Amino acid sequence: MLNRQKLFRLRTLLHAALAIAASCGTTSAFAQAGNPANGATAYTEKVAGASCQDCHGFAGTFRDLRFAGANEATIRAAIAGAIARNAGQVMGVYQNAPWTPQKTSDVAAHLVVAVTPPPPPPFAPLPTPTAAPSPVSFPSTAVGATSAQIAVLLTNSAGTAITFGNPAVNPGTGQVANFKSATVAAGQTACVNGGVIQPGASCSIGFEFVPTAAGSSTATWRVTFVGNVPARDITLQGTATGAGGSTAPTSSANAPLNAGAGALGWLNLLGLLALLGVSRARRR
Repeated sequence: MLNRQKLFRLRTLLHAALAIAASCGTTSAFAQAGNPANGATAYTEKVAGASCQDCHGFAGTFRDLRFAGANEATIRAAIAGAIARNAGQVMGVYQNAPWTPQKTSDVAAHLVVAVTPPPPPPFAPLPTPTAAPSPVSFPSTAVGATSAQIAVLLTNSAGTAITFGNPAVNPGTGQVANFKSATVAAGQTACVNGGVIQPGASCSIGFEFVPTAAGSSTATWRVTFVGNVPARDITLQGTATGAGGSTAPTSSANAPLNAGAGALGWLNLLGLLALLGVSRARRR
């Protein structure tokens, strides 16, 4: 049987073991099993101004990086060891209240079951500037001629500035050779290569119809932007008539409407010569 002296020594050793366990922040055999729900709260609890999540990020991500495949006991021992040696010169604050060994067990239990957060969704694209008119319809134009320019108004409806690509306007599909982008007006700074259009602002890009053959033509030209802004396609259409160009003026002698006048001119000249001949004969 144990005498009083042995019981006293045993009790002293037990108290010493409990004190050591508490000072090291470990749960060992004297702490209850961890509670994942409480651990989720403890993981975000700020101690000395910072929480586990502040330092290590989301619990599931931290677990996958540092404790992949580990069980609760292994994770608990690793955390307790980091607290005991004041890892990073920051873990020592967990040796004292309000932190407790039970919270260490709870955090370990939470890390075991924590769900890895899904990856963030892809960066949402900004709205493409609107274009008006669309489609662009040109009046009938003679083959070889150039139509009047039609301006397409682009408006930025996004809440941030949008930058044009370089080049900003590009031929796309269809009969693109029958159309061309017009020369940028002097002073234009937005609808140009690398230009910037501010939120709510508008600028114009001009197009011209330059048909090379008679008939209808349709083409798509593309306006591009930098970053996560989809391109804007602009449809151009027009109809070409017969060959154009100026016609050389004709002389009055060759024009059908002046043919009679030319003949009368010759008759008048012959009559005048006849009268001169008669006049000379009388003088003799």
